[in-house]
Amino acid sequence: MANHLPLSPKHRKYTLDYIPAHKPVKNKDLHQAGQLMSLVREMIDMAYVYEGDTDTFYRKFLEKISRESLKERGIIEPESLLLTPKYNRMCSELRGDDAELWALLQAGFTTRELKMIYGHTNINSMYVKINRLKGRLSRKMQELMENRNL
Repeated sequence: MANHLPLSPKHRKYTLDYIPAHKPVKNKDLHQAGQLMSLVREMIDMAYVYEGDTDTFYRKFLEKISRESLKERGIIEPESLLLTPKYNRMCSELRGDDAELWALLQAGFTTRELKMIYGHTNINSMYVKINRLKGRLSRKMQELMENRNL
């Protein structure tokens, strides 16, 4: 009998022992799952070590979930998310932070989660950044539609 609660299908894909029957496992998937498990273990260890020091724990936690840390681990890979046919033409002119932010939004990250990943102190600054990006993309989509009708 397993010594843990069963995970929902949504979260099972993040365990190392789960291999979907409908598709072969890629080394990249195993690497990503391993990195996620490693991150969880590090967070648990930090909770133990800094149990009485919430300020230090919070600072270390923010370091672990920063976009640089998550990119370094290969947990978030904006470049591969942008290669989907649906967004390729629309996002072809996005560069740097804009491309990364759009990819993370498309991957399902919420504004609150992005605020933490990007290290913003005010959620409103994240809303502004997202709305400006959506405005630029909206203009690009309009251009594509107009050129399509020519």
